[in-house]
Amino acid sequence: EAFQPKSGEAAAAAQGKKVYEIVCGICHGPDGNGKPGQAPPLAGSEWVVTKGINRLVHIPLTGVSSTIVVEGKEWNLNMAAMGAALSDTDLAAVLTYIRTSWGNKAGEVTADDVKKVRAEIGKSLQPMNGEQLMKLPE
Repeated sequence: EAFQPKSGEAAAAAQGKKVYEIVCGICHGPDGNGKPGQAPPLAGSEWVVTKGINRLVHIPLTGVSSTIVVEGKEWNLNMAAMGAALSDTDLAAVLTYIRTSWGNKAGEVTADDVKKVRAEIGKSLQPMNGEQLMKLPE
């Protein structure tokens, strides 16, 4: 199965997992549980399991600076805009992977969703803090 070509939804899931392991998993862990003092959990995170995807897409596109609260715990960190260099398709795949892994049950993020948020952000890729992110529509 690992060596068979995938298509459709299976291909997108495989691509999302691959990008996650290369770009995100180093800090957030292969299981999405985060790493103390380094990166918050994505498994069960209120930033991941949401109706809307706007805030979630902003995070990898702009990065995070200063304090963000995840599952009631403050994280004072700096995260580079790790997703800014990814294509809309790859960023959508990794965000969908995050929203559907480790018990997370949230909807798909499409390349069009990412493209829309990227256009709204424009060239201003200044990192955002938790308070700024919370002011954005979900």
